[in-house]
Amino acid sequence: MKETDLISIKKLKSWGLLNVIKRETIIDKLISTFPEPSLEDKQNQYKNWCLNLNIKSQEQLNNWQKEQGLSNEQWQEMVLRRNLWIKWCSESFKDEINSHYLKRKNQLDKVTYSLLRVKNQNLAMELYMRIKESETSFEDVVAEFSEGAERKVGGLLGPVPLSQPHPFLGKLLQISKPKQLWPPKQLDNWWIVVRLEEIHNTKLDDELKLRLSLELGDEYIKKSESETIKKI
Repeated sequence: MKETDLISIKKLKSWGLLNVIKRETIIDKLISTFPEPSLEDKQNQYKNWCLNLNIKSQEQLNNWQKEQGLSNEQWQEMVLRRNLWIKWCSESFKDEINSHYLKRKNQLDKVTYSLLRVKNQNLAMELYMRIKESETSFEDVVAEFSEGAERKVGGLLGPVPLSQPHPFLGKLLQISKPKQLWPPKQLDNWWIVVRLEEIHNTKLDDELKLRLSLELGDEYIKKSESETIKKI
């Protein structure tokens, strides 16, 4: 009897690993249709994997394998399997990448912005007018009056994804034009003054295409998981 035969579905659930098993089972099935790579292709995959993890010697690779509890054969299988999954996602969703990119663009684009936070509404309005009328710089106002952590960096934050700030602030930045200064807005217990400095549009390059194809692969797996559990 194999050791894994002794691990019940109940035990996997209690360890929080059942979804991992379901996911990997689905991936195995999806990539099973691909032919085995050539020896040259395998060697290139191993080499690229080491480069990505900055592993420069056989000793470093041996140490990594030991830390992960993997034999060299298991490590090779892991590398090849990961690349087959990337290949499956890239080929399966190549016609959906553009639409998925447009759907996700607001979360992918990054912004740099200036932020001031105070607790008093009247003070916020006064400081806003000073900045608007160019009586003083945003950075100087933040350094003297801001009550938030942004004071340490002169109020300048980013570049960060639009999804990272508070949802209210993210929506405000999303509809802003560069250098647009907003009058005080209430956000929780704060009164904020915010100015969009720059929008960093995300380009649909090869790296992003790969990331989006893997996202679509994950979505596909989530839809398939409920059926797979019946077969485990």
